[in-house]
Amino acid sequence: MKVALAVAALSLVQPTHSWYPYECCSDQDCEPVSDAVEVPGGYQTHGIFVPMAKVRPSQDGRYHWCRRGSTVFCFFAPLAG
Repeated sequence: MKVALAVAALSLVQPTHSWYPYECCSDQDCEPVSDAVEVPGGYQTHGIFVPMAKVRPSQDGRYHWCRRGSTVFCFFAPLAG
C-alpha cells in the first residue's frame, strides 16, 4: 500500500513521458514550455532557437521540448488548424 501511494505521488510531481518519442528524450529531459514563439525558420523559447527540423506535432495542443542544457533534441508544437 505504501509503495502504491509513493508511486501515485511521484506521478503527480514528475511530468509524464507517455507520448514523447524515446529517440527524443530517452524517457527523460522533457517538459512543457509556456513561452514559445514561432519565428522564421523555427521557434524561439528561453533564448534558444529551435529549427523546424526538430519540430514535431504536439499530442496535447501545448508546446514541449526535450533538451539537456541548451541542446534541444525535439520540440513539440500544436498543429496549425
